[in-house]
Amino acid sequence: MNHKLIVLLKQTFSFSLKTEMASFVPPLSPSLISKTPQQQVHQVFLSFRGEDTRYTFTSHLYAALKRLQVKTYIDNDLERGDEISPSLLKAIQDAKVSVVVFSQNYASSRWCLDELVKITQCKRNTGQIIVPIFYHVDPTHVRHQTGSYSHAFASHEKRFVADMNRVQTWRLALTEVANISGWDCLTTSVESELVEIIGKDILQKLESITGGGLERRIGLQKEMAQQKLEKLLRTGDVRDMEELITAMQQLGEVKLEKAMQTDDSGVWREVTETYERILQLKQDKWMRTLSTKDMQDLMSTRGHVMQIQREQSNRRMGFRGI
Repeated sequence: MNHKLIVLLKQTFSFSLKTEMASFVPPLSPSLISKTPQQQVHQVFLSFRGEDTRYTFTSHLYAALKRLQVKTYIDNDLERGDEISPSLLKAIQDAKVSVVVFSQNYASSRWCLDELVKITQCKRNTGQIIVPIFYHVDPTHVRHQTGSYSHAFASHEKRFVADMNRVQTWRLALTEVANISGWDCLTTSVESELVEIIGKDILQKLESITGGGLERRIGLQKEMAQQKLEKLLRTGDVRDMEELITAMQQLGEVKLEKAMQTDDSGVWREVTETYERILQLKQDKWMRTLSTKDMQDLMSTRGHVMQIQREQSNRRMGFRGI
């Protein structure tokens, strides 16, 4: 890694991360978390393609959440019509976290795509947390609607030739959710271990909402990003740069969760600054690899940053919704 890049990384990340750690809040005691009143019938909504994962991954994840005493809504209706029922829309709206299991044929289901659109609306309007899981499907296929997702949309475009706005809304929802840091099942071979890890991660996210642990999560993610930065400065390895990017993206998402709950300009400025650092890192990575995949990732992140900037501007004028 050249000297100029090292200096840039130090100036961009190290000082701000160390300064921000002053806001770190110690973990809440389990007794405080357990006493938090639960007003909702369920806390988590599961969106999945039944034919792909109902009796495999999704059922295992649902069982893991149940063991962790996380109240989870799962739609076991095998007979579905053309439109989502009002009760299902309300189930999505009531959830604090939506878990989206992207599988090979997820995009073939209009029902799943309509669920996803509603989920993204809840994210924008109420700050609902989205946890994407890529089950035996490449995340870039979801993000850019390629592979099996390309075939699905070719079919949708033929069927909805008179309603292409709906098809475009589906595409935008897929891109938005696939850009959120999630879980890639292809990287972990033991499924039984993976569902337990994901279940605990979802539980932690819920505790951050109900137990006031959002600042704790931000502090932990800053600490993680700082560690990854220090490692990158030692090695200069592109793989360590990827790890720092992942850590920074996770930090950005938690900060965005906090920002969605307030109109405070300072909080939104922190979100923007974090994503600008991510953009710089991704640009540096692309300049080193010159790969098409890294360029697509960079362009996608630029689009996401523009959405955040629009939301920040809208909130100054009293409007909400990215």
